[in-house]
Amino acid sequence: MKKKTILILAGGTATAWHLCNLVKKNFADYFVMYVGDINDKNLIPASLLSDKYFQLPGINDPVYYDYMLNLLEDEDVNIIIPLIDTDLALFTGDNPDLLELNITSTAPSTETMNICKSKSKTGELLANHGIPVPKQYKQNDIDPEETYFVKPDTGFGSRGAGVLKGRDIPFPEKIVIQEILQRPEITVELFKKDDFWAYVCKERLEVKSGVCTKGRFFYDEELEETLHRIDPLLPFPIASCVQFMKNSDGQWCLTDLNMRLGAGTALTSTAGFGLASAFLSVLSGKNDFKSYLGKITDSSIVVRVYNEIKMT
Repeated sequence: MKKKTILILAGGTATAWHLCNLVKKNFADYFVMYVGDINDKNLIPASLLSDKYFQLPGINDPVYYDYMLNLLEDEDVNIIIPLIDTDLALFTGDNPDLLELNITSTAPSTETMNICKSKSKTGELLANHGIPVPKQYKQNDIDPEETYFVKPDTGFGSRGAGVLKGRDIPFPEKIVIQEILQRPEITVELFKKDDFWAYVCKERLEVKSGVCTKGRFFYDEELEETLHRIDPLLPFPIASCVQFMKNSDGQWCLTDLNMRLGAGTALTSTAGFGLASAFLSVLSGKNDFKSYLGKITDSSIVVRVYNEIKMT
């Protein structure tokens, strides 16, 4: 059996590290694994696990897209795995340049990403279909003395997000201004393949740099039903993660829609719901994904510790 060549982007993320470890442990017979990132390989632990490592141009560099297409073609890549929203938007599942090269992307469609790359557009679409999202404010609605949650309209990993007084909000930057919601903060991790659907909820007990490092796992039918209502509007890819918090009325509101694996996915794998392994199973062609998606005991808790790695 010929191995498939995969390229995992954003190689410095916790998600990439987790995927690389799973490939080495369970899928080494199915994949040749390449990793790419903007940093030197000596700063990327996943480079130690990869068959090849590529230091890439910055994602906002004008040459980036053409550079990536040439790399994919020259290296005979079969599957590209984007892990941040900008890459998801560039290398969509129906990207004609990738299709011409017979390359599969794990990102959703262009139509879906044209909405999902903008948090304001995503919120407006969902609200228009009766799906609860945080109340959004326009500049003219802002009270200088009130407190709001402010985040970039595009971005990931909670970068640039925070709580600000109205007088401190940086207009006219492209931002989303929302009501402040109440804990708990929940991530629902979702697997979807054709008509098969599996999920688990994770309460984010501790978060560092936007990444969950302590999580409590459970199931919630209301949150599951919300995801089923979202899917016809913005179809989920094989693996995704969706975040929720509660408003002042105690109603679950969707706060973030990530059409990819999340940085806290390794906690979920440890808990017994192998979303990342099921994802790799589909890509490999094994398609034994159901065997990885075990039912987790309610209120199971998983915590993350760090491992020091000498690179040079």
